[in-house]
Amino acid sequence: MPAPSAAPWKPLLSHHLSLIKPPTFTLATLSTSPSPTNPNFPPSSPTEFPPIPRLRTMIHRGFLGTIPDNPHNTLATLNPPHAYTSDLLTFTTDARSTKAPTLAAGAPIEACYWIAGDTTTGEDVQNQWRVRGRCFLLSESDPETTETTGALQPYMRPGDADSGVHDWHWPKEVLRHWGNLAPSMRGSFANPPPGVPLEEWPSGKDGLVKGRKVENAELLKRGEVETIALRNFRLGVMVPEIVERVDLNADGKTARRWVWWRVNGGWEERETWP
Repeated sequence: MPAPSAAPWKPLLSHHLSLIKPPTFTLATLSTSPSPTNPNFPPSSPTEFPPIPRLRTMIHRGFLGTIPDNPHNTLATLNPPHAYTSDLLTFTTDARSTKAPTLAAGAPIEACYWIAGDTTTGEDVQNQWRVRGRCFLLSESDPETTETTGALQPYMRPGDADSGVHDWHWPKEVLRHWGNLAPSMRGSFANPPPGVPLEEWPSGKDGLVKGRKVENAELLKRGEVETIALRNFRLGVMVPEIVERVDLNADGKTARRWVWWRVNGGWEERETWP
């Protein structure tokens, strides 16, 4: 199968995301599991829980195959840095969270990015991006070839002949993202299970303690904290199918909207009324 063509919307979205610190977005999923702390909403029968929308604020972690520069990441070179590029947007999550089951195996998702302006210069941008598609989760402990990697591989664009494609491995890509996190963020994956009431899981049970850190110097260690945290770490990968951009950086008479959708390995584009 030929490599997919580069998405025409990616350069501008990448630029817009580079203007906000941190590059947050809202992730929408459909959940069919009751909340552990509010199991009675919405009302359901004993055997069926109706799907309800759930929203979370996430941080964009780059596009699969390339990671943001981080001079403290000693794992950044585990994979050849220019072996692959893609248009697949990434984020991180905890395997124990209630959202994890709603993000795996190609689950439908929508992500919304609001770029108000450059957080450094104050320059107005006033653009909204929405990405609809499917989501997959990757773990460092996954085998090299899985149903998930098989679903994602067709969307990867290889570099030139000397880029190191044959030395590139999926588990190592997960580790590169792991190394790019802040020490406190890495340590959070060894916290007590998210969403579990405090009285049911006191801090320290099963070695899970809130507030630990996995320092940069400890990235290659596999002590108790590092092992627990990495076991719970997941890299979320979004496969875009439809992308929308609304430009509101003007008055109501000149606002514009564009829609892109995937067709046969490429992209179609149409401008619509906003």
